[in-house]
Amino acid sequence: MNRLVSLAVFLLIVVAVAAVSGQFVGGEWYQAMNQPAWNPPAMVMAFVWAVVYVLLAVSAWLVWDTVRSLAQVALGWWGLQLLLGVMWSWTFFGLNRIGWSLGVMGLWLLVVLATLVSFRSIRLGASSLMMPVVVWLLFVLLLNFAQWLMNGGGVGSILS
Repeated sequence: MNRLVSLAVFLLIVVAVAAVSGQFVGGEWYQAMNQPAWNPPAMVMAFVWAVVYVLLAVSAWLVWDTVRSLAQVALGWWGLQLLLGVMWSWTFFGLNRIGWSLGVMGLWLLVVLATLVSFRSIRLGASSLMMPVVVWLLFVLLLNFAQWLMNGGGVGSILS
């Protein structure tokens, strides 16, 4: 497969995932939530998420382009972290479960770290592109945690 075609395939995969995730929006529920002062505006969030998805596509493409046997496992981690991204959007925005989404975000971050480590063993450049993703997810985890605390967070809110 032509290298540019394979890159386009990875970009289309993340666009599809972003489109599915984007189906779950906060709307009035999100607008009514208590927010920390450091919560970025929606336009900033959208821009950074777009950059994150491009980095995810390019990093996976770099690993896929190596045609090594390790790439299958690494790309398995990559696929799982895409799925967890959709699950986070669904639990946070779709179900309005801030506590549940906090747990999903923690798992998502761990899987992204596993992806980064597996990419590192194959291609350093691919794992380097994952570093901003890790930083962004850490920020979103902290934001999710702050929102949870500011909106009645506690064990009861996770279980109900």
